[in-house]
Amino acid sequence: MDQDERDVLSMVCEELPALRAEISAHSEEKGRLLARIESEAAARRPILPLLAELLGTTRDETRQALGAGLPGAGAGRADEEWFVCPDGACERVATTVPAGPVPVCAVTRRTMRRQ
Repeated sequence: MDQDERDVLSMVCEELPALRAEISAHSEEKGRLLARIESEAAARRPILPLLAELLGTTRDETRQALGAGLPGAGAGRADEEWFVCPDGACERVATTVPAGPVPVCAVTRRTMRRQ
């Protein structure tokens, strides 16, 4: 998997719940496309072209759009409570409160690894 795909997978994993909520207000076609993106991401196959199709953007525009994140995202990080992708396929880092629940990968639904 190339670095662009790893970056996009990281962003999709982090923002998947919000993306699901947003797409639920759109057409069934977009819902099916998101389901395909999730399936391809879980299988660790390229998703950047599919995501560009979903968002109606070019490859570069897609990376920029996801890189901006969602408004209000990011509550900071608790000391020593960082978690990473369960199989190392992306660069996502998730945080939780000390002794809080371990985050789960939105793509594979597997528990993330403590960093």
